[in-house]
Amino acid sequence: MKKLFFVLGMMLFAISASAQEYIEPVEKWKVAEVWGINYHGWAFHQEWDVDFTVENQDGRFTPTDEEIAEAERLIQKRISYVNRDHYNQEGMCPLIDEHMRKYRRQYVGFTNDKGDHIIWANFLWDENLSDEKLASDILLTRGGCAHFWHIKCNLATRKVYGLEVNEYGDINYLPRVAKPKPRISSPKTLDKRGKIRKTGIIHGPEDRIFN
Repeated sequence: MKKLFFVLGMMLFAISASAQEYIEPVEKWKVAEVWGINYHGWAFHQEWDVDFTVENQDGRFTPTDEEIAEAERLIQKRISYVNRDHYNQEGMCPLIDEHMRKYRRQYVGFTNDKGDHIIWANFLWDENLSDEKLASDILLTRGGCAHFWHIKCNLATRKVYGLEVNEYGDINYLPRVAKPKPRISSPKTLDKRGKIRKTGIIHGPEDRIFN
């Protein structure tokens, strides 16, 4: 009987040791779902590749829950002023500052040459868009007017700026050049060849930086 228990014990130990080989470290996460007062979104890791830059970019960072909460507080407080011209918000298109709860968010962190943390926030209002899709990659779009927009928040200067609202027309989700595997991101340079997307429109090198 003792021999039987010994054999069973060795088998359980072997199975346990084998199973441990397949455990992936928690640190490998690339996207984190975040919730707060009047907002719900996804924060993307600093190694997640993106197709755009910000002014004077010097690197990337992974936004923390606290940084996202602060960015949301600043954006929600100042959006009425930043959006005072109501660009692309007529007719069937909503007024952004009156429907902030309707939008789900995507957050990307950048650093500039002063070391400031800048959060680029992507706002999307599409009931047919699943949470799984929003967590799968940064979604850049064409059309859809004020149902789709993005803005930047400098956490060091507390400045909310760079509001860009989609143009009128049917909504189209633009494909990425390559799918995330994930890819390692590096800051884009002004002299680098190629094109990037800005509010769903293809631009050349002269429009490489979001102002």
